[in-house]
Amino acid sequence: MSTSPPLGAQADAEPLAVRPAKGRPDPARTPGRRRARRVDALTAGFFMTPALLGFAVFVILPALGGLVLAFFDWDLFGTPEFVGLEHIQRLFTDPVMWQSLGVTAAFVLLGVIPTIAIGFVLAVVVNSNLPGVGVFRVLYFSPMVASAAVAAVIWVNLYRYRGGLINQVLGWLGITGPNWLSDPVWARPALVIMMIWSALPLVIILYLAGLQRVPEDIYSAAALDGAGKWRMLWSMTWPNVRSTTVLIAVLQAVSFISGSFEIALIMTNGGPLGTTQSLALYSYKMAFSQRDIGYASALSLFQLVLILLIVLGVRVLVQLRKERG
Repeated sequence: MSTSPPLGAQADAEPLAVRPAKGRPDPARTPGRRRARRVDALTAGFFMTPALLGFAVFVILPALGGLVLAFFDWDLFGTPEFVGLEHIQRLFTDPVMWQSLGVTAAFVLLGVIPTIAIGFVLAVVVNSNLPGVGVFRVLYFSPMVASAAVAAVIWVNLYRYRGGLINQVLGWLGITGPNWLSDPVWARPALVIMMIWSALPLVIILYLAGLQRVPEDIYSAAALDGAGKWRMLWSMTWPNVRSTTVLIAVLQAVSFISGSFEIALIMTNGGPLGTTQSLALYSYKMAFSQRDIGYASALSLFQLVLILLIVLGVRVLVQLRKERG
């Protein structure tokens, strides 16, 4: 009668069966495996090279060129003349620059918070099982289908004083709509509304990714404690997507600083009276209308510094919050 070894002995013996014998090389370190890894690395590099070259040629090199030109006086045709910090000093004495900086700050302040709030609410709706939500899941991405130029032209027609859809709807309600894009009071909010509309698809997608990571167990526990839907939304859902909110805030701040250029250029050209002329648009006009490439480069450099300060400021605030937590 044969006897089987104890279970503990079997458990101890099983791992020994998969260990390589003494003197035999580890299969993961064999020449064949190392060769396969090298082939994988070369293949990845082959597919990444075109994108990296394009990024270097069309992003890195122009950025470095703009940084250098900020210290030169150049009109696109003559020989660049070194002027040192003259353009940097001019920044702080230029009233148009300060007005454009105020417009840029207004775009950020008026646009980022509503975009976050509306995007969060719509993401919760898309993530729910409400009746008819399937139609919204199909349509919410539509603003990203059209380019910024096409979307700007569409919104120009919506904002028309006579015949525009927005003023027609207001007329049905007994309200006389303003001349949106020509009124110094309404032009800036009109552009902000359009930029919020175009930013919402990305915000909704990012929030949906954050909502998918929220565990369902906390909602079950909250329901047992008698928490309602709004209480769960504010006390459970919102705190669990805080890191996503920080990411969205940074991305949208950068978007409203730089993305306001093409929208304002097409819809208002910076008017009326400069109320929609952002730093990016002012830099563009100095470069291609005034042909003052050096000062335009200094304006772009100043805009880059603002973006870096925003990113670093958010990073510091997040770090301080973690230390206090």
